[in-house]
Formats: sequence, C-alpha cells, structure tokens
Amino acid sequence: MNIGEEIYPTRLMNTKLGYIYLDEILIFVFLLIIMKNHRYTMLLTAVVAALSLSAACSKPDRSEEATQLKNELQEIIFSNPEKVLERVDSAERTGVFTETTANLIRSNVYGHMGKTRLAVFYGEQIKQSPELRSEGVNYYSALLQLTSLLNKNGDWGKAIHLADEIIADADQGGLDEQMALRIKSRALTNKASCEQNMGHLEEAERYYLEGIDLMMGVTQPKDYWIIDALVIAVIETTEFYLEQDMPQKALPMVEKADTAMARMARCPDMPEYFLNIRTNNLTINQALTYAANGHFDKAEALYRKHRQAPDLSPYDLIAEARYLTMAGRYDDAIRLFRKTDSLYLARGSSINNSYINNYMMSQYKALKKAGRTGEAMAYADRMRHLSDSIHVEERKMDVEQQEVIRQKEAEITSRRHSLAIHRIIILSAIIIILLVGYLLVRAWKYNKELEAKNRSLYQEIQQREKAEADELEALREKPAETLSQSQLLYRRLCELMQDPEVYTNSETNQDTLAGLAGTNRTYIYDALRECAGVTPTDFINGYRLRYAARLLATTSDSVALIAELCGLTRRTFYRLFDEAYSMSPSDYRKVAKK
Repeated sequence: MNIGEEIYPTRLMNTKLGYIYLDEILIFVFLLIIMKNHRYTMLLTAVVAALSLSAACSKPDRSEEATQLKNELQEIIFSNPEKVLERVDSAERTGVFTETTANLIRSNVYGHMGKTRLAVFYGEQIKQSPELRSEGVNYYSALLQLTSLLNKNGDWGKAIHLADEIIADADQGGLDEQMALRIKSRALTNKASCEQNMGHLEEAERYYLEGIDLMMGVTQPKDYWIIDALVIAVIETTEFYLEQDMPQKALPMVEKADTAMARMARCPDMPEYFLNIRTNNLTINQALTYAANGHFDKAEALYRKHRQAPDLSPYDLIAEARYLTMAGRYDDAIRLFRKTDSLYLARGSSINNSYINNYMMSQYKALKKAGRTGEAMAYADRMRHLSDSIHVEERKMDVEQQEVIRQKEAEITSRRHSLAIHRIIILSAIIIILLVGYLLVRAWKYNKELEAKNRSLYQEIQQREKAEADELEALREKPAETLSQSQLLYRRLCELMQDPEVYTNSETNQDTLAGLAGTNRTYIYDALRECAGVTPTDFINGYRLRYAARLLATTSDSVALIAELCGLTRRTFYRLFDEAYSMSPSDYRKVAKK
C-alpha cells in the first residue's frame, strides 16, 4: 500500500489562505497616512482590494513540495503511522497538501492500521464536499479508494452504488479522455470485486472484463499511472479466474499482461522502481496462470525470472509460494510462506481478516497438500484464535473510532469557521503589495545584472570566434606540403562546412563527413581530435550553433524555427546552445541586436 496510491501524479494546488499579521497592517496604515490628500491614495486602496481578492482565489503551485513530503511519509507509514498523521495535519494547515490529498492519505494510513471506520470517514469527507470536484483527478481517485474501503468493510451495496456514481460522473469531471477511462476502469474493477464477494460471479466476470476492455483502447498512454489501471485489471481478473478454478479463462490474460507492460514501458518519465514492481507482479501472475493450466515449463521459466527480479514485495513472495504449491514443491512453498510471514510482520503490517484469508489460508492449504496434517491442524487452530482475537479487537476499536470521529467532526466544523474568518481578513492583504513591490525591485535588479553578464559573454564569444576564424585562415594559407595528413583532412572538412546544407541536415554525422571527404570515419575522428580537439558530433554541432547565432542576430524567426533550420530538435538545441554560450537563445538575440 502506497501513500496516496490512487493520486495521479499531477500538480497539487494549495487552497489555504495566509494570515495577516499586526505589523503588516500597521505598515499599510502608515502608507495611507503619508500619502494623505495624495491623488494616488485611492488608487493604492483599490490595488490593495483587487490584490486581496485575487489572493483569496490564488492557488500557488506546491506540487514538488507535496510530492517530496509524500515520499518521506511513505518511508515511515509502516513503522510510525502516528507520525505520518501528525505531519499530514501540519501539511494541510500550511497548504502543502490540499484537503483532498490530506484526507486521502489519512484514509490510507487508517486503513493500514486496521481502523476501517476512520478510513471510511475521511474518504466520505471528500465525497461530501462537492466543491472538491475542482481538484479533478485527486477527487475521483479519493472516491475510488473509498469504494475499496467500503468493499473491505463489507459495505458492498454502498461500494457498488459509489462505483456507479463515479462511472457516470467521470466524463463530466473535466478530465481528459485517457484519465476518465482510467477512473472508470478502476471503478469497474472495484465493482467486480464487490460482486465477487457477494457471490455474483457472472456479474463480477463481466465487470472485470469491461475494466480491461476500456483500457485496451489506450494504445499511447500519456502517463504510466493511466496504463497502470490496465495492469491492475489484468492481475485482479487473473486472480478471479484462478480463485474460481477457471484457469483456462485466465490464459488470455497472459497476452494482455504483456501488452500492458509493453505500453507502460513506453510511457514518458517511467520510474524504474515502479516498472520493476509491476513487471514482478505480472510475471509471477503469468507463472501462476501457466501452472494452473499444466504448462509447467513456461511457468517454471517465468518463476525463475521472477526470482532474479529486484524490488520483490511480500505480495510477490506469497505468489511465488503459491506457485511452488501448484508445482508440488510443498516444503519449499512452506519455507517461503514462513519467510514472507516474518517480512510482513517486520514491516509493521496489521494482522486482519484479509491477512488470514489470503496469506495464512494459502499456507494452510500447502501444509494439507504436503501431508503435514498435524501442522495443518495446529495452524488452523492458530487461524481460528487469531480470527476470534481480531473480532474482539475490532469491536473495541470500533467504539474508540466512533469517539475519534465525533472529535474530528467538531474539529472540521471549527476549522471551516476559521477559514471563513481568514477569507474576510485576507481582503486587507497588504502583504501582497509589499511582496509584489519587493519582487519587482528584485526582478529589475536581476534583469540589469543578467543583461550586463550576457553582454560580457557576447563579447567573449565574438572574440573567441574571431580567434578561431583567424586560426582557420592561417591553416588555409599554409602550403599543402607542410601539413600533415590530419591537417589536410581537417582543412578539407572546414571547406566542406562552408556549405550550410552540409551541417543543417539533421542526418549529417561522422559517416556523412567521411563520405563527403572521400575517406573513412576513423580518419575523420582522428583528424578532428588532433587538430580541433573535438569529436565529429561536436564539430558538426559547432557549425550549427554558429549558424543559429547568425540567424538569431539577423532575423526575427522563432527559436523553434531556427532550431529546425539548424538540423536540431528544439530540446537539443536549447541544451547545446546553453552549454556553448552560457545563455539562452532568446537572451543571445537580445544582446546581439543591441
């Protein structure tokens, strides 16, 4: 379970408002006094009002800070969930987390702690605040998590009803098409799980397959989080077929799993650790499918591949133990079950009914199949005792959670009243004027310093290029018999590069130069390294950048067009230009045209 696992990694906006301190109000009053009877007094007052109203609606981007904090909390969620909750409260007060994000993480943490009522409570806080729908993905992701919690809590009817609401509303939520499909697919998968728990197997199968079919149409996902819905749907559908002893129907899921991973691997900015996690999940899932269908050669190959994979989770190890049970390697399976059990408990994970039904029941079945009847009976007794203890603890915890919920409801009411007061106070937001004035002065000083720096750089560039041109001219004037073979070849290359068509062609490379000079690529490389101290690529790009600099100084063409005319992509052009001239193309144009 990940912190905010349903949150799409997009920008998280801050909706909190700042406080107005007494000294800032006094500064505002002082400004008005010294400007008494001045014609700009009313103008200043109007500006203050306008900026204050603007501040009340402003949402500064703190997504990077929020993401960093979420990663930090992930590290301690199992070892210190109480600390996670404290930091979430603080982050919400200071505006690092939005209300939706904070409640989603609280719901996650309480779910991990086994406090399902509190987990559901915070999920419902999001659902009961329609204004939070403006947060788009975060809002719907929180509702998806609420359906999972309701399902886990046995409130299947409520979970199915909420899933239907999500599916009906996703297209109207201001989401792009791919994200809407992801939200609907996850809602269908949650709905299918509820139907499965109620014993409605035909309906469960239909919803699982609908969730997969929705995502199969997303062939070019914009983000890995989108296609992850397909991965989850495939895994859960496979598990459904295996649990219901329908392994033949699980076989088509193998191909769909390969498709899902191929698409995820092509996603931009794909985190390696996450790709490893999902690859591990699907690999062992495929091994289980082949084993259940008697294809043990294929299953064993996938199992061995999985054993060598990084980032194996307790889920993966349990799945490996299940595979070993299917393969008849009961002793190995039991050892792995016990090892995984220790890892699970060492992480601080809670012992709950899900743990008994999934982890412990699988180990019990392995013991029975191994013929270790005495151990199996003892393990069954342990499961019964744990189940009874969990039931007693849940009843006790239920009372405690009800009291906490009453306190939290009172806190929420108080906080909302305070927020309304702060929004009234913010109308006098003189701090905005002071900040804007400070930033304007800073910006003016910075621009002046930057302009002087760029002008100095421009002069250095001109001197350097003149020196290079003089050296090249001197080389041209030397008699051929006094030059080495490398120098002759270098002079020839420089003559070829007088034609812009050579270096503005995006396909021009070391082999191109070798063909034009009538020699091989090795001589090209050696000549450039000996005579100019550069690689062929740097040599070609140097001419491209000088050509671009001339265009920037003499034309009004856009930077994107100039990059294209030079044979470079826009991204590569910006990077190379900055490395060569220590300024952006736009800044170069400014100083070159003055």
